[in-house]
Amino acid sequence: MKKRRGNVVMFPKWKTRLENEGLKAIKEKRYEEALESFEPLFEHNVASHDVVTGKLISLMELGKYESAEELCEYLMKHDHDNYYQYLHIYLTILFQTSRYEELVSLLDEVFQESDMPQQMRTQFWQLYEVSRKLIEDQSEQQGNHYVDEFFEGIGNNDIHKQWRSIIKLRKQNAKPYLEQFIELLNSDQVHPIIKTAIIQWFQEHNLDRNIEVTKFGFKHIVNPSKLKDVHSEYVMQQIQLRLGDMEQENPTMFEIVQKLLYRYLFVRYPILPTDEEVPNIVEALKQLGHEYLQLPVTFSEKHEPITKYKEEIQICEQHYSLIMDD
Repeated sequence: MKKRRGNVVMFPKWKTRLENEGLKAIKEKRYEEALESFEPLFEHNVASHDVVTGKLISLMELGKYESAEELCEYLMKHDHDNYYQYLHIYLTILFQTSRYEELVSLLDEVFQESDMPQQMRTQFWQLYEVSRKLIEDQSEQQGNHYVDEFFEGIGNNDIHKQWRSIIKLRKQNAKPYLEQFIELLNSDQVHPIIKTAIIQWFQEHNLDRNIEVTKFGFKHIVNPSKLKDVHSEYVMQQIQLRLGDMEQENPTMFEIVQKLLYRYLFVRYPILPTDEEVPNIVEALKQLGHEYLQLPVTFSEKHEPITKYKEEIQICEQHYSLIMDD
């Protein structure tokens, strides 16, 4: 709020006249004129509570929400006697500007205050419930839109559209769309990375249910709520442990191999290698690291299983790059 200018004094009659003119202008919905009348009162730091409230109402009626919000924030910090009244106006600003999530988040904190007047608590609760319902409605509309986009991508065989849509959907509640997407996890027409994203979506929303996933001809039953992140999976850590010496010996090769490993497991996820497969995968990654850097492969193990894993890793790398490196 502005401070008094110089030594200019506001005499009581002038102050009363400006207050009356401003408040009358508000009653007659002449909000710009009300603000003009109130401005000298703020400049001289003699604005009464009624004037402050009148200015807030005028700003809001004129759609000047940013200015109203700034004034409200100032008043909530400095006028503790009227804190809840200004908070109510502040919440109204958030509501009128469709910032429902901010409103709900703020009220979650406010409801912890024990000294809130009961009347205010009741009003805030009504605002809270309406806002929460609007958030749910918006989320549902968005979710339905993203689902439509996703299945358009399926129909057009547009993998990138599917990927963009599923990334957006991962912010939505998975429950309303479970059956539609669970069916896709066994479809040969759905890209393995899209299946990974669907599983991660279910995992993030703690889906506690056994579901079947098919990838690369293998079927597996998983419970998303019990899955770990790819980086945290035991098999990932075991392979990294066996590749540890490479980090010191050849950091560049280690970086390449780490990327190959993550992409390989990401595309396969949640159908991950067994402990018995780990030695061959480690050997395959070492050989690929040498080949990518055009270094001679001096390993004696070039038997069929390692060749198979090298091919698998490279196929998964291609799958990953097709979508993620576009």
